[in-house]
Formats: sequence, C-alpha cells, structure tokens
Amino acid sequence: MSPRPAVVTGLAAEPALVAISLSWDSLGFDPLIDHYRIYGLPGETAPDTADETALLGKSVYPRFRHTGLDVAGETWTYAVLAVTDAGERGEPSAPVTAASEPSVTATGTPVATIGDFDGRTLEHLLAPASYAQIPERFPDALIEYVDGTDAPGEAWPYLLPGPGDAWAGSKAYRARWTVTLESAPSEDHDLALWLVDTTRLGGLLRIAANGEHVTDLELPIGATRGSREGDATVPGTALRRALLELPVPAAALQEGQNVIELELAEGGWVAWDALGLFARG
Repeated sequence: MSPRPAVVTGLAAEPALVAISLSWDSLGFDPLIDHYRIYGLPGETAPDTADETALLGKSVYPRFRHTGLDVAGETWTYAVLAVTDAGERGEPSAPVTAASEPSVTATGTPVATIGDFDGRTLEHLLAPASYAQIPERFPDALIEYVDGTDAPGEAWPYLLPGPGDAWAGSKAYRARWTVTLESAPSEDHDLALWLVDTTRLGGLLRIAANGEHVTDLELPIGATRGSREGDATVPGTALRRALLELPVPAAALQEGQNVIELELAEGGWVAWDALGLFARG
C-alpha cells in the first residue's frame, strides 16, 4: 500500500484587493506529492474536503491565489490537503479564515471616472487591438482628458505606452486627467487604477497631482496580451488583471481644476480597465 502524505501545515492567508493569497509548508518528496487541493467556503465555516463542490482549485506549488472576489470584500475559510503521485490523499490542514480587502470603488464616493470597472478595455479609444494608431493619434506622447467634457471612446486610448514599446517610439507616454472639484477637500481621496493587462516588462507608473509627485507604482508582470484582447472576464483568459489603488493627499488637491498626471516612466504598456478618483466615506 502506498504511503499517505502528511498533513499540510503552516496554512496562512494574505488579504488583497478582490483576492486572498494562500501559502503553506511544502511537504517535500517523500512520498512524492503530485498536487495540493484547495477547498473553501464563504464565511467562517471550515469546508468539508470530502465535498468536491467546495474545491476551489489545485496547485503543484505550496501557494494559491483565490481571485474574483467581491469588490466590497468577502470572508472565506480554507483547508488544503496533499495528494501523492500514487493518488493517496492526506488529511486536510487546520482551517484558516481571511477576508479580502474592499476596493475604494465599493467603499468610496466617485468624484470622477474614466471607463467602467468591469475587467474590459472595450469602451476606450482604439480598443481592443488598434494600438498601432496610438503614436499617430498622440505624436507628442501626451494624452489629455477633461472630466465632464471628453469620453473614453473618443479621447482615452486603451493603452498607455512606455519606453519599452518600440512600436510607440520607445517613449514615456503621459496622460493628463483634469478633474474639477467644487471645494478643496479636507480629507484624503483615493485613486483607483484598474488594469486589464500589463507586459512581461513590468514597469513604473509615476503619479502626480497638480505638479506634486504623489508616488511611483511598480507594475506587476503581465501576459502581454491586452494589446490584442480586451476582455479579462472570458473564462480561461490569459490576461493578468491588476488592481492598483492609492491615497491622494488632500493637500495635493484644490478647489476648481486639478490635473492628475500618469507617466509610464519605465517598462511596457498598461491596458486600462478603468480609473477613478474617490472621496472617502
């Protein structure tokens, strides 16, 4: 009879935006582990690992990312077990409960937005695949968009190119977004930058408000498919979404016109899902 694998230990959960990342201790090679099975239930009740309807996925590595959770945040309870190359199942780990982080798109009040937060580029200019026209439309590598006047399909290209994009002239493109506030805010706001995909080059997105540097965001490595495909909600898609959210200090904003500038200073393009400036509360 083949030996059974040991119980999985060290199961830990790390909350993220609309996702929860799981990790656990590797069981090594004696017996040889074929894969791990990850089970989960919404709420605080431990999943029954004999019930395959609770199976979230399988992994050959001691980690798993549970994605697609609600933007308002969700609580889940997980358990993991190992299966050997002979098909023997081990006992499940001790359960762990975690809650995903809520998005500002759910907790905040929208002040201005470009596009829909839906996992698609399709409402933006030149989407989903006419990227070659971007350097022709924007020869100065500058995109200007005025909230309340411009529309995504007419003035906001679905890609923001970077220095790593030879087809766009190997330039650091900038996008200037003008937003009007009725009064100077007394509290910090939040900026949501949702991406459908990025390139394998990654990159650095430099953000400023009214000429004041806010932060530099390191872009995750993507699938380099969003220049030709515009829907990350298709089952089995290779697109790698990225949800980037950051505070904008109240002191950086003012009554009247505000210019938020996004410069792709390093790396390759980003494919936009949507952008939004949100008041807290």
